[in-house]
Amino acid sequence: MMKFFFLAVSTWLVTPSWSFQVRVPALHSMCSNRMSSSPLLNPLTVAASDADITDVAMNLDMSVAIAKEELLELVEDLKATYGILLIDKKAQDSFKEAVEKLEEVSEPPTDTTLLTGNWTLLCSTTTTKQGISGIDTSKLPFFNEGPLKDIRDTINQSLKVEQKIKAGEFSDGVDAIDHVIDYKPPNKLSNVLKSFPANIPDAIKDLNINPLQVSESKVVLKHKAEIESVIPVIKTKLVLQSIVLNVAGKSQILDPSGADVLGVNIPFGEYLNAGSFDTTFLDDTVRISRSKVGPVDQIRVFIKSEVADVLTGSIEDDVDDDELAEDVDTTVDAEFEDDDDDDIVESPSDVEG
Repeated sequence: MMKFFFLAVSTWLVTPSWSFQVRVPALHSMCSNRMSSSPLLNPLTVAASDADITDVAMNLDMSVAIAKEELLELVEDLKATYGILLIDKKAQDSFKEAVEKLEEVSEPPTDTTLLTGNWTLLCSTTTTKQGISGIDTSKLPFFNEGPLKDIRDTINQSLKVEQKIKAGEFSDGVDAIDHVIDYKPPNKLSNVLKSFPANIPDAIKDLNINPLQVSESKVVLKHKAEIESVIPVIKTKLVLQSIVLNVAGKSQILDPSGADVLGVNIPFGEYLNAGSFDTTFLDDTVRISRSKVGPVDQIRVFIKSEVADVLTGSIEDDVDDDELAEDVDTTVDAEFEDDDDDDIVESPSDVEG
């Protein structure tokens, strides 16, 4: 009997049920499956498995970095050619393919603290499951040449869309999102139409098309927001509460630093103006969001605004966000009061959801 007892004890020590198993969550099913199938691990096996997992992690990180770089290069080219909103069929297809590639090689984001901050919209596209999507712009007369192209290029250079995601005052959770559409209008006709015939008089080229001398206008859509879930992706709900128009200019009737000229509350926002968007990729510089409105699917790619400013060389003096879009009172066209002196508004983003 004693002999059997010692034999059982020695067997338990040699093949312990508590022997640890090295697992990498979600990323490396190949490695975790292989290791979980082996109940007995010796140091050499553990070392080899650690090396395999490290190699897989490095390869995965490299795949994400490559896919991210390819997406940013493509988006930069598409934005310069077509603008923020892609309507060309080929551009939409290449954009969606690059987005899906990055989503496939990366892990679904779960860290909601990375959401907060200012995000500049790089490109967006809208499609439907019924196959209704973009058009072949190469077949549109004058779309890619002449005055029409000049006008598109001018709007593209003058328009900026930013999404400002704000955390609560006493928590890290998202509680407000502002979409800011920033437009800097041209002053002369020659700033819009670059391809003037040689015989056009200078008086026409220098024609003032901005008589009020508006230097910048911002439409701010203020939303209440909250994180609904983080699995399988981060889902954010937002409700439109108010719209503010801010205008800056050099004429006597305009404030050079910008002033709110119109503010409108949106009633019954919870019922009539609610939406949501999913964050399918997120790191400290790039974000991909998807939303659905009826049969319409929307994809947007954002970059952190400070990174966008460095890339475009458009870093400007900070402007208090709430000087541009102050909280709206319960009465339409009410006088606005500063809400948060620390918020900074420079540019915009389109409304999601």
